[in-house]
Amino acid sequence: MRNWYYLVWADAIRSIRKNHPNEKHWKSKIFIYITFIHSLNLALIVMWLKYFKLIELPKFNIDLFGLRLLDGSLTFFIEFGTLFLLLNYLLIFRNNRYEILLEKYSESKVRYFLVYSLSVLGLILLSIILLGIMRK
Repeated sequence: MRNWYYLVWADAIRSIRKNHPNEKHWKSKIFIYITFIHSLNLALIVMWLKYFKLIELPKFNIDLFGLRLLDGSLTFFIEFGTLFLLLNYLLIFRNNRYEILLEKYSESKVRYFLVYSLSVLGLILLSIILLGIMRK
């Protein structure tokens, strides 16, 4: 059985290396992007669990900069991003483990990276609209 997490990573790495062969910082770019998408996915799950009162989490806010956008971004990063920063580094980039993944998960016709990214972004947008409607 194939692991979807690794399929997404293998497809993303192949895609960026194929479409941008001279990119020197491809590792950091793909690392940041996929970490952000995973964070959004976790935030989406938590948002729905909170809405249906299946979990109760304490409020976590940072008031460091005095700017709502910066403070909110930092709060989001700490709440959802740090977990995936650690996981993605340990499971993909430590000791260049991605090379083993590229061998194990051969190139496929399905663009798992694109499908996953667009699915998460679409579900976030749909959820925001639905939650806005249901709270009225």
